[in-house]
Amino acid sequence: MIVKPFMPSPRTLGLHALVARLPSTHPQYQKLQKELKNKEAGDFGEQYITNELQKLQPLSDCHIFHNVILPTILPMQIDILIITPSGIIILEIKNIRGTVHFKSDPRQLIRTTETGEVRTFTHPEIQLEQYIQAMQHFLDAHRITMPLYGAIVFPFNNVDVHREGSGLPIVMGKELPIYIHKLLARKLDFAINDVSHIILSQLQQQKNPFPLCRYYHIEPSVLQRGVYCESCGQFGMLKLKATWFCQKCEHRCKEAHVSALKDFYMLVGDTMTNRECRDFLNVGSPHVTKRLLQRLFLTRSGTGKNTKYNLSLLNGKS
Repeated sequence: MIVKPFMPSPRTLGLHALVARLPSTHPQYQKLQKELKNKEAGDFGEQYITNELQKLQPLSDCHIFHNVILPTILPMQIDILIITPSGIIILEIKNIRGTVHFKSDPRQLIRTTETGEVRTFTHPEIQLEQYIQAMQHFLDAHRITMPLYGAIVFPFNNVDVHREGSGLPIVMGKELPIYIHKLLARKLDFAINDVSHIILSQLQQQKNPFPLCRYYHIEPSVLQRGVYCESCGQFGMLKLKATWFCQKCEHRCKEAHVSALKDFYMLVGDTMTNRECRDFLNVGSPHVTKRLLQRLFLTRSGTGKNTKYNLSLLNGKS
């Protein structure tokens, strides 16, 4: 059972908006495009494994969490956490293509792509050991005694894995059910509902890096203005009386501006004035933008032209 479902990382969402609105001629465009691709690959791998776990009959009564952050003595951001009657399983997902070598002294992961590009990463085993230690501290603090297991998981067979020495399990996506079945065979009958309730009560939110323009030292004035058409992928939808209209594909959408305001929040800042709204949406009338902002029931500060609308709650709006 999925208790905490998959959600894309805030940085992935922000980078998607940034790359879409950044001119392709910008000095950082190629670097950010590559970073977005890597983030999307990581998210896709975690989503795939989460979905596959949900299909496993032996896990139907177990509790699955995606992206777990708990208050511990060590930094923790567990990709997938599974609470089972036989113990707690921590999965570190690595969606990497090419040939990877797990070096043991010093511990490093070296990836070689099909084009011959070589890149060195932190050994996933170091991260996993830290998460297991942090989780053990959390359990001890709440007087919970349960076995802890951990594995590094490569979701797809597009990677050639080489390893020096031994260590924590490295599991391919297709053999994950076998790995989990072996652990579940150790029937210990722990009360998983109580443990899951404690974890849910202590979950912390992932910190976001917004606004990304400040984070990457990009001048907001270079961003593409306008409302994005989800149908044809072009900016510049027109604001009509009751909807937004795309002149290129004739798509209509009443709430198309919400996505643009989310982009502003992720890229520029968490508050917006009416003037900034007009500029970002490419709308001429201050009365129109005032109505758009007020209909979202955003909290406000200031008065008159200095009124600022707080956009931070837009993440909860579809």
